[in-house]
Amino acid sequence: MMSKRLPGRPSSLRLPRPPAVALVCLGLFLLCCLFVPRFASFGNLENVLRVAAILCIVACGQAIVIILGGIEFSFGASVALASVVTVMALPAAGPIAGLAAGGATVIGVGAVNGWLVGRMGLPPVIATLGTLMIASGTAAWLVGGLPLDAPPSAAFSWPARGRVLGIPVPILAAMLACVVLHGLLAYGRIGRLWYHVGANPLAARLAGIDVARIILLGYAAAGAFCAVGAIILTSRVASGQPALAPNLPFETIAACAIGGLPLSGGRGHVLQVVFGVLTVAMLNNAVVLINLPVAWQLVLLGLAVLAAVGLQKDWAALKRLAGRATR
Repeated sequence: MMSKRLPGRPSSLRLPRPPAVALVCLGLFLLCCLFVPRFASFGNLENVLRVAAILCIVACGQAIVIILGGIEFSFGASVALASVVTVMALPAAGPIAGLAAGGATVIGVGAVNGWLVGRMGLPPVIATLGTLMIASGTAAWLVGGLPLDAPPSAAFSWPARGRVLGIPVPILAAMLACVVLHGLLAYGRIGRLWYHVGANPLAARLAGIDVARIILLGYAAAGAFCAVGAIILTSRVASGQPALAPNLPFETIAACAIGGLPLSGGRGHVLQVVFGVLTVAMLNNAVVLINLPVAWQLVLLGLAVLAAVGLQKDWAALKRLAGRATR
């Protein structure tokens, strides 16, 4: 009878070449400080961290999906639908219940994606593109394609504009998200299962792991991270917008790729997410400060992704050659 005892936690949890990933981010920071006007001011750096915080929270969810060997394209549409649901629920339910309803919507979309990928066997790209279109269309239908303003409320604006011990709430939420993700990956049984399923789903299935259930839980957990980001972003814009954050999924994928998470799955570390997010946030901020067209954000981001993935492949090839030479 086949044993269902799980193998040990994969060594892929270890962060590969932490100095290299960190130095790239540090080098970009120094370049921006030297050559981008007003970049190093306290107000601008706080703004960079505020913007990076939302991206970091959602990118933590994207990292789970990537570790599982999948991809999530529906985050932007989920956030837009959550903002619409939240603002529509505010008059009857109040700010706290309204924000909770929006967050629950995002988790629900994530769970549907997990069911489509895990139980139905759809490719992640097809499943998440399908839910992207459904969520986007639903958000536009609910408000007739026009933004819906939220009534003023201190409780509603607190997730985006509040402070705890002088630290903005979004930054604290991002720090907590990173701690939670690290805890799940490094110490949680579910994190170990995500690694094994992402590395080799067939071997995981033969080891007695319910692969479909683990994938569903992974996408639902990714939706939970995205839900927190949706709550903060909805609070920040103070409206339900059917076209809110259209580039969010691509930016989270870019952040994970730049940070060094292999899109083949089975490996990843939370610090890679952090460094990738900071790189994306600094690039976007620098483009604005030097008055380049906003379209350059996407151009530079695309170049950064191509460079990061290309360097990863070159480094892997060099390691293989060095290993053969030492035999």
